[in-house]
Amino acid sequence: MNPRLILDTISSKFKIIGLLSTVLILLGVYFLCCYPKPKPHTPSLKIVEITTVSPATIEKTIKLIGTIRPKHATILIAKGSGMLDTLMTSGQTVQKGDLIAKITNPDIEKSYQLSKETEQLENIQYQRLKSLQKTGFVSAREVEEKKRVWIDSQREKAKTKIELKNMRFYAPFNGVIGAFKIKEGAQVTEGAPVVTIYDPNSLIVEIDIPCTHNNSIEENQPIYILNQLYHLNHVQKMIDDETHMCPADAEIQCSHCLVGTNVTAQLVVSKKIDVLVIPTQALFLKKGKTHVYKVINNKIELVAVKTGLQEKEKVEIISGLKSGDQIVSKSPERLYPGMDVSIYKG
Repeated sequence: MNPRLILDTISSKFKIIGLLSTVLILLGVYFLCCYPKPKPHTPSLKIVEITTVSPATIEKTIKLIGTIRPKHATILIAKGSGMLDTLMTSGQTVQKGDLIAKITNPDIEKSYQLSKETEQLENIQYQRLKSLQKTGFVSAREVEEKKRVWIDSQREKAKTKIELKNMRFYAPFNGVIGAFKIKEGAQVTEGAPVVTIYDPNSLIVEIDIPCTHNNSIEENQPIYILNQLYHLNHVQKMIDDETHMCPADAEIQCSHCLVGTNVTAQLVVSKKIDVLVIPTQALFLKKGKTHVYKVINNKIELVAVKTGLQEKEKVEIISGLKSGDQIVSKSPERLYPGMDVSIYKG
């Protein structure tokens, strides 16, 4: 092979390699000097919700179950025996004096009819003898005897009339007919309960209070029923033998309430006015003590607090905070003292 040709070939390869090296060096310098550098990542601030500590009213309540009852209610009792005949139905509105039902007893009805006819007959005979006395055909003694018989017949008539009236059931006041205890057409015995009458416009809630709270419960104590504020009317300061509770009741106003329904009541057992109050969710334990996170100039500060009266969503602060302080109102788990935060503005 020609040595000159070999040298030319080697020289050409070195030129190509040198050119490529120069291009790579220039590209490296360009990327180092001219290509924009990535900006360092700035971590975003934790967003927290805050609340301002301020005086407020706080109440401690206990949850109780009560039953709606009519304040005015009565059970009509049978004063005789016979077959029940209802003239009105359950749920029907009645006025005082309305006839609701009656007990059919043929013997009593017959006795009244006979005594009524007897009294009329004795009255006629007495009036006849009285007129004959003026003519001298009868003596005064005979007239007095007939008068006595007539008076006795009046007494018998009044007695049978009362017996018949006792077989009737009249509404004692304006109200609503409750459930009949005995079906229509059934036999009724004396002393048996027949029907209930109640006033739906005057309702009470009967509740049983645990004995542990007996000393702190008084009449006129606030109680929340159906989200309305009422007050206790009566409190029995004696434990019931069956329930081992202290019975109490509160009068309520409710047009749609169903008698006999169970309702939830919140009885206020303690109340404080114009004290520092914060949300319960703001509290957390650290080393066995209660703390909150206070926010000062968007920085977290750990503060130990002492609590007092507590309810479901709020708690009284006795020490550690003052009115106007801003604290993290909830979810303090991922925070730490000195941490920068951003305040949520809803």
